Amino acid sequence: MSLENRIGVFGGSFNPVHNGHIIIAIRALEELELDRLYIVPTYLPPHKREVNLAPYELRKKWLEKCFEGTGKIVISDYEKERGGISYSLFTIRYFSQKHSCRPYLIVGEDSYRALESWYEYRTLLKESRLAVYPRSCNEKPSQLVEGVVFLKAPMIELSSTEIRKRARSKRSLLGMVPGSIIGEVEKTYV
Repeated sequence: MSLENRIGVFGGSFNPVHNGHIIIAIRALEELELDRLYIVPTYLPPHKREVNLAPYELRKKWLEKCFEGTGKIVISDYEKERGGISYSLFTIRYFSQKHSCRPYLIVGEDSYRALESWYEYRTLLKESRLAVYPRSCNEKPSQLVEGVVFLKAPMIELSSTEIRKRARSKRSLLGMVPGSIIGEVEKTYV
């Protein structure tokens, strides 16, 4: 397996995608010197049974609009095509085989702290290289996993949950989601 192909996988519900996701994707692409970064919207999230989950096709369309023209960033349909619950291990294996490499898996610090609850997390750690972006957790975990990269990205105090709440209460989303999707996001979560 080659380490020369520098591939990243950034998955999530993106319900909705927001400016924090975009900043993280760009920082990961640059800092990890990736040849390609796949943005993979979950089809059926294993950890989040979101009542307010926007339809998959809409979330994918928003991602395509937000990352249009970025070149090395590709929006992937893999988890929809695969069907069933979206486990990161299956997604990593797919891209590993596709590119003959050990891809980076980009996750938030909150997800990293809950890694032990993930499906076959030990295998996932062997088959991917973890890149963690900072969230509102104030200190590094006491038990660091060998080989994990902590991205030097700004702490972004945005969450899809907060954006959905703001949309429901008809508060402004300006500066939180890209202008190209703001109207659709507001209508979707009212």
